[in-house]
Amino acid sequence: MRKLSVLFLLLIHTFCFAQIQSINHGNEEYRIAAQMDACLSATNRLSIQTRLTANASQLESEGRLLFPDDREDVLFSWPLQKASGFDWNDYYGISNFVDQDPTAGLLDYHCDARTYDGHFGTDIFTWPFPWYMYENELVEVIAGAAGIIIEKDDGFEDDHCECFGSWNAVYVQHADGSVAWYGHMKSGTLTGKGIGESVERGEYLGVVASSGCSTGPHLHLEVYDADIHLIDPFEGGCNSLNTDSWWESQPANRTPRINVLLTHDEVPEHGCPSINEDPHFQTNFYPGDVVYTAAYFHDAIAGTSTSCSLIDPTGEVWNSWTANHDVTYNASWWWWSWSLPLDGPFGEWTFQGDYNGEVISHSFNYGVYAKVDETNLAQISISPNPSNGSFQIRNYPKELPILIYNSLGEIAWQGNMDEDGFLNLSALSNGIYFLKIADESNQMTTKIIINKQ
Repeated sequence: MRKLSVLFLLLIHTFCFAQIQSINHGNEEYRIAAQMDACLSATNRLSIQTRLTANASQLESEGRLLFPDDREDVLFSWPLQKASGFDWNDYYGISNFVDQDPTAGLLDYHCDARTYDGHFGTDIFTWPFPWYMYENELVEVIAGAAGIIIEKDDGFEDDHCECFGSWNAVYVQHADGSVAWYGHMKSGTLTGKGIGESVERGEYLGVVASSGCSTGPHLHLEVYDADIHLIDPFEGGCNSLNTDSWWESQPANRTPRINVLLTHDEVPEHGCPSINEDPHFQTNFYPGDVVYTAAYFHDAIAGTSTSCSLIDPTGEVWNSWTANHDVTYNASWWWWSWSLPLDGPFGEWTFQGDYNGEVISHSFNYGVYAKVDETNLAQISISPNPSNGSFQIRNYPKELPILIYNSLGEIAWQGNMDEDGFLNLSALSNGIYFLKIADESNQMTTKIIINKQ
């Protein structure tokens, strides 16, 4: 896979304002930059093929690799899936197809140059925030077709941003004798099944990562027929390897879609390795805060547009605008920053986008403490804030539970104050959190900061 980079494009003419202008805005391409190294060297590929041939021969001699007499052609389903509970609309882009040009030129099955020289597979990368997905194991590799595992490679480093080392992979042989290679997975996440065991179509194989010769988290899918001839699963006018599609339902060359809409407290940072990627996720905002709304796409097509809107808690459209896509990108994102009205309305706001006939939305909280009775709110005090992790809460019933949320809206701690009215959060890392306390009729949510010197 080619090295990941971003190209910043601040294109005023691509953003059509409504009556309320954003503070700032921009759009960026998440670009796959050129590299000379293939996902596997010729030496590595030969070594793998030798092992696969030996293992298949051994399994056949043991009667563990049997094929029906009336073999049918294998057809693949999509080889990735979202992990349980991961609710983004989509999660990927395609950077490279099989290179059909045996010379120094570039040619993919679609007669484009969406590949790199000597590339033998299809690269499907996770997007946006691939290192966040990697850390949280949010995108899984699954078997595109049923078969028998004939080899596994595991235990290698999986957070590479450049080409070196060996990859973690599963190799599955199908009933027609063809073999699919699923490469670059996360160490220790590979299926517990061993060589000679069967897997069904759609069965879990591992987690997308960046092991071996890889510059970012992605799946490299490489396919060979029973005679060990390279296959490009995609049928197209420039596919010289095979005439038919190997997909059960071949995906379109481009499938324009919003992967996700998100809100942030700063302009998100994309980088490699993961320590340079900072999503700045945020779903809780208060008067005076700047809200950054962002839309993340794969295959956004030149000449199309996205209709966006911010909807307040009453259901009224506070503002609407259009983003015009002037260039076709494999992956891209657009952002806008806003100052919401200081007097509300407060509660749950919605960021909505309509692209290519698909409408998706993202909710965030604005000034939710305004729901609390002002008299009760005035009686409660939290100090010091920021704190090293110990907060004193005055004038609040000790028996009521307290919830602490992190910046992603996840519960980071829950419990009660101690008898002296102190809340001990020293086990949490430095950062911004949100403290919520509530009784049957009122609730209070406020920002707290932990800063351990």
